[in-house]
Amino acid sequence: MTTLHTVNKFSLTSSALDSCLRVALPGDAILLMEDGVYNAVGASLASDDAGINVETRSTASIGIYALKEDLQARGIAHDSLPSSIEPVSYADFVTLVCTHHKTVSWF
Repeated sequence: MTTLHTVNKFSLTSSALDSCLRVALPGDAILLMEDGVYNAVGASLASDDAGINVETRSTASIGIYALKEDLQARGIAHDSLPSSIEPVSYADFVTLVCTHHKTVSWF
């Protein structure tokens, strides 16, 4: 059974992403939303002292997405995202919810 994990907090102010990455399994997906999209902008901003970020963790078999509207609201350009992170719309968010067996929110 696959899980969609939603992360809405920045890793410099919350352990939500770290906790999520510890339990995410191959086939799962992570959706960065709200302030969680800051985790997508690279190691210089998206890592804490332990080096936790979506670029350096082993996430090759986990789909990583960022909500387009939240990226735009925070001034993050889609072309500044690593290739491993796919920007998605609200309609795509609904599709992700429907294609995974369960959804877990990390906040």
